[in-house]
Amino acid sequence: MITDIIFDLGNVLVPFDREIAYRRLRRHLSPDMARWLDEDRAGFEARLKGPAIELETGKIRFAKFRRIVCEVLGINLSPEEFERIWCDMFWMDEGMVLLGEMLSDRYGTWLASNTSKAHYEWIVGRFPRVAFYRDAALSYELGVMKPAKAYYEKSLGRFGVEPKAAVFIDDLAENVAGARAAGINGIIFKGREPLLAELQRLGVEIPGDGSTRS
Repeated sequence: MITDIIFDLGNVLVPFDREIAYRRLRRHLSPDMARWLDEDRAGFEARLKGPAIELETGKIRFAKFRRIVCEVLGINLSPEEFERIWCDMFWMDEGMVLLGEMLSDRYGTWLASNTSKAHYEWIVGRFPRVAFYRDAALSYELGVMKPAKAYYEKSLGRFGVEPKAAVFIDDLAENVAGARAAGINGIIFKGREPLLAELQRLGVEIPGDGSTRS
């Protein structure tokens, strides 16, 4: 029997679009850097991946991350402008947050996210309803990221949840595979309606019709 439901954050509760950040960033880049961004997106992102992982595992602070990125890209952005570029690309999925709120009436609800402190605080500061869950397992606090086995072990330990009694919802197949390998029921998020069907298949009771609070 499912007693606990664990939600991912990005692209489950809060969709995001990196193109919003790239469009803002592009205005500050030299012609050569802008061309790199436009013509070799994979290479551009790969160059920033290492510092981003360090940020999301709590190894560096946001101020150092800003300095590294600015040095790599040859730009000089104020902390405020850099934060806006890096963080202001999320919006709240009203239907998913409402679902989480309703499920919280009957189940333990939790958050498990690969994220940085900057992103997390930006999101909950602007969309406080997102924080309907009892507690959050955040990669920058745990020092490890999905889909590593240690991430799920630390998360379950923090929540005090048995893996077989939990269902984990994430938009990335590899993260769901990691959860399943840790003994947790997993659902790949492909939209609210498919999620409702998968939850019901696992025996989760959806209050009302899944769209309004009962």
